[in-house]
Amino acid sequence: MFVLNQNYLSRKEGFYYSCPWIEHGLVFFPSKLTMCCFCGSDTNNHTLVQDNFDGSNLNLERIFKIKDKFRYFHKKGKIHTNCMNCPSLKLDAWDERNYIDSLYISHWSQCNSKCMYCYSNIHPEDFSKKSYKVFDIIKKMCDTGILKRNSKVLFGGGEPALLDEFENLISFFIDNGFQNIRVHSSGIKYISCLERGLSENRIHLVISVDSGSKEVYKKIKNVDCYDIVRQNIKQYAKFKTSSGIANVSAKYIIIPGVNDYISEIDNWLIANKEDGLSYTILDIEENWYNENKNNIPKYIFDLLKYTKQRSFELGTYFELYERIEKLLY
Repeated sequence: MFVLNQNYLSRKEGFYYSCPWIEHGLVFFPSKLTMCCFCGSDTNNHTLVQDNFDGSNLNLERIFKIKDKFRYFHKKGKIHTNCMNCPSLKLDAWDERNYIDSLYISHWSQCNSKCMYCYSNIHPEDFSKKSYKVFDIIKKMCDTGILKRNSKVLFGGGEPALLDEFENLISFFIDNGFQNIRVHSSGIKYISCLERGLSENRIHLVISVDSGSKEVYKKIKNVDCYDIVRQNIKQYAKFKTSSGIANVSAKYIIIPGVNDYISEIDNWLIANKEDGLSYTILDIEENWYNENKNNIPKYIFDLLKYTKQRSFELGTYFELYERIEKLLY
């Protein structure tokens, strides 16, 4: 549904409100395709473009028609309810040609940890179907020019180390000149095929640690692998770029009532520095945030500010995921 919103009326010729995912994004999810994976809107829903997808029935013509429909209404200030108040919306003179340059691969749920906050644990029905193959689809999209070689490529999942096609996909992207690949991993299983991309500044690896101690890690992940993960992080960090940057981030998802205290965050930050990381990433547990986003306790804001300042003191770059970026800025 598209709803007129005065805040999104453009008064500049050739400009309208949209985002890179509406214009040129595609997401592989279990049994469906969407425009984006970001639940930053008021409804926390994805923008579905093809349902009942099994890997053999890609309908790009229909997908691009849906994108054209979004453009048509957004030019009139009528914003889709799944996009309303999303921070990714911005006023721009968008390129309306039909191609993909933002690709998110997240169609499998196999993992080697059992995180208490994982969507697949809360909604197992969404992951009941067998995952499909994507390599041939992506190769064809690239060969035909639909998928641009300067595209942003993200891996979610599931654990990518357990995805059958992962190594082939990484090799394909690197061999074909893709420069902006982000991989999300538990860090439990070391993935040697990432080493080249890390050292060539093509891959950024994000490992969810969410803790600064074995005890808290085990409570969140339901596996006893903290030492293994920290050792793997240290190994990945050895593959630095020519400028000396380790494109590896340790992510910390704040889970109120579990790991939301300064001492745990401080231990995490210090371990990141000791392991040679150049980046740290902070997020907040999605379900808690959606329930409390209009009444965030002050101590959460204090934690965000502390983590940012402490990260800078330790000489690491600091990144907030979109969900809580607006809380700090």
